[in-house]
Amino acid sequence: MNKLYPLATLLATLLLIHGAAQAQTGGTYTAVRSGFWHTPSGVNPWDPNGEPPSNCINCRIVINSGVTVKLNTHVVLSGGSTLVIGSDGSNAAVLQLQLSTGLQWNDSYNIILPNDGSNPTNSLNLHDNLAFVNASSSGRHDGVLTSFTSGTTSMYFKKFGNSPDGFSDTTAVSFSPAAYGNGTVAGPATLTATGTLPIVLTDFDAVVNNGAVNLTWTTQFEQNSDHFDVERSSNGGAKWDVIGKVAARGYSALPVNYSFTDANPGGGTLQYRVHGYDVDGRPTLSPIKVIRTTPLASVTIFPNPAKDYVNVSLPVGEAGLVSIRLFGQSGQLLAEKRVQGAGGTIQSFPVSSYAPGNYLVQVVTADGAKQVSKIVISRQ
Repeated sequence: MNKLYPLATLLATLLLIHGAAQAQTGGTYTAVRSGFWHTPSGVNPWDPNGEPPSNCINCRIVINSGVTVKLNTHVVLSGGSTLVIGSDGSNAAVLQLQLSTGLQWNDSYNIILPNDGSNPTNSLNLHDNLAFVNASSSGRHDGVLTSFTSGTTSMYFKKFGNSPDGFSDTTAVSFSPAAYGNGTVAGPATLTATGTLPIVLTDFDAVVNNGAVNLTWTTQFEQNSDHFDVERSSNGGAKWDVIGKVAARGYSALPVNYSFTDANPGGGTLQYRVHGYDVDGRPTLSPIKVIRTTPLASVTIFPNPAKDYVNVSLPVGEAGLVSIRLFGQSGQLLAEKRVQGAGGTIQSFPVSSYAPGNYLVQVVTADGAKQVSKIVISRQ
């Protein structure tokens, strides 16, 4: 899984990544020629103080007019730092976001503006209409992001770059476009670290239950939120229909749980997603959940009654992840198997240690199809 790290851990890690670029308080760093932000040897863009440190505290960084700087490293601008793109409006000044080669957070190329309570707040300023951020080539974790810490959780919000645009520690939680865009954005404009997503949405799930589909989701953070549109597609995402609306809490820095039931989903394979909106219409989009409402075919449970083992015969052609669960007489989960690509096989559970009586075997496929079968365990 791609990883993001809590802010304190991130700051410490950055100091180890570029040993020569230590944390530093204060200073002005000016890009006077085009090139890569981080240049291990040879001529770099920066004069007269050299490359800004990777953890720059209360720094002022300027990309002069006529200069293009390609971001190929991590940079955290904290303690009242500012990055100014453009100087006198005479020529284009460009911050070019690059596509990182690694898949992990500490391999990515980004600028982090923490909401750390500094005054002035950490910021990025596009000086004039010839000042640009070009984010078209950025990757999953690349870009310009703001961040803040809520309890033990660090939240990250991508402002320039490609989706996903919201992260809660190690998990991508929002898949909307970045707030300022994922192409070339021109000034004049100012981004401050206090800007956040209106809604940070996590733990979206969909489960078939007695012919209905139960949807649940959680928000870790809400700012000026208005409502959620619950959307369903029956044609593979080509067309989405709004099947319900759920009012949002509005403001919360604590987790809030939501739910919605699609009582009449129809048959076949369906897709669900949730769109959250703030009062200004800014969206936050959940991941997509795929559900199959038609019954599973050719699942056989034997022997029944069972004495030593109960066997589950899975349908031929079932290629995804299948969960097989054995529940006791009081509804407690006794055993579970999760098998991948096991269509056409027989999965066995030992049952000799369980008391005689009635039990349930539940089979759930990756797309939400579910079959529940009653079995009897006997000692005769």
